[in-house]
Amino acid sequence: MIGKCLASVLHAKTRLRQVPNFLALHLGWSGLDVRSASYYSIRLWLLRLGLYQLRRPKIKADDWMWIIDHTIQMGERKCLIIVGLRQSTWNALHRERGHRVLSHKDVEVITLEPVTESNGKVVYQQLQAAAEKTGIPRAIISDAGSDLHAGFGMFHEQLCKKSRADSDAQQPPTWINDIKHKMACLLKHALKHDRSWPKFTEKADRFKKQVSQSPLAALAPPQQRSKSRYMNLDVLLNWAQDALLALENPRALRKAGLNARQVRQVEAKLGWLRKFAQPLRRWNEMLAVAGAAEHYVRHEGIHTQAAEELAARLPKSTIPVVKRLRKQVLDFIEEQGRQARPGERLLGSSEVLESIIGKFKEVAGEGGRHGLTGMVLSIGALVGKQTVATVQSALTEVPTRVVRDWCRAYLGPTVQSMRQRIRQALHQEQNKKTLCLKTG
Repeated sequence: MIGKCLASVLHAKTRLRQVPNFLALHLGWSGLDVRSASYYSIRLWLLRLGLYQLRRPKIKADDWMWIIDHTIQMGERKCLIIVGLRQSTWNALHRERGHRVLSHKDVEVITLEPVTESNGKVVYQQLQAAAEKTGIPRAIISDAGSDLHAGFGMFHEQLCKKSRADSDAQQPPTWINDIKHKMACLLKHALKHDRSWPKFTEKADRFKKQVSQSPLAALAPPQQRSKSRYMNLDVLLNWAQDALLALENPRALRKAGLNARQVRQVEAKLGWLRKFAQPLRRWNEMLAVAGAAEHYVRHEGIHTQAAEELAARLPKSTIPVVKRLRKQVLDFIEEQGRQARPGERLLGSSEVLESIIGKFKEVAGEGGRHGLTGMVLSIGALVGKQTVATVQSALTEVPTRVVRDWCRAYLGPTVQSMRQRIRQALHQEQNKKTLCLKTG
């Protein structure tokens, strides 16, 4: 029953509060007592499994590759997450699958550490503590976050000093910049100097507001994200391409069910998009270059011949800004490739960690509006290969009190608990008022 509960959450994407109903529906007929599988029980099982995976001893080796990032929710706390795998494991996966794209089960959780303040010194201490578990990693993959980069700089400098003092000491790790974040930065820089781009996004946003509550809602553009906008340009540009096709094919719109008046409205409200046909071609070619680089690094990693191989795969263009972007991409890959040893491949994408964080937020539910809670431990359960034996070991070795001790040590009051305290403090008189029942 416990295995079915956890599998429902981890693999079937069933929300925690719906799992008891799911079990009652599917297991009640067999005579099993499913009352013990309450929301709170399942949540604790999940957290105990996550804490068990976090505390499991890791093999110490010099070929670990770490992927690091922060997850941030409402409130003052954010959590450093480090997941990783060994190069030998990655190479074995490539031989088995024929590609190097990672899934959640391929990595192990190394560190989950919520903090109220994160700077270079704090990250340096966190990296030191993580190195006690796995040994000094071969590479660290992340975005260019200032606190992460500063912490790595201190970590790297300290290891360089040890290496100079002791020739047998392990060499410091290599910093690899995540390919998707780098491509987003290059696109952002290029579009920042493109006068057509802000006009296009403004008109797209205005058109969305005009048609969202009308019969033309199906033609509305996607919501433009305030965060990670340049990592999701493809969604907006794909909409623009389809919208241009719609403008040029009114017969297709009528065939889809729009009447003549609505087709005229499409022309009246969306005709501005024709002026952006040339910029759209330019933007799509830029996006194709960035997408090809991301695909290559995800599948092939970073190695000494990466820039040469990628140059043969990147689309070519006669548009100056696209040619400039193509050169910047190849220069970046060449620079990263110099950090790999001959015959070695390093991870170049933190995509798997971004996906894990996204799944954690989905499992935690409610968009993180209660801030960082004990549910952050569920990240440990989302990675690696979970088996019945693993669950049995977790529930044997990690009792409930250990989870509660961890939460008290790292989390403190949640946003929701503070809301309740404030509400109680504001309505003390109401709380003390005695309810009197008058009888006839």
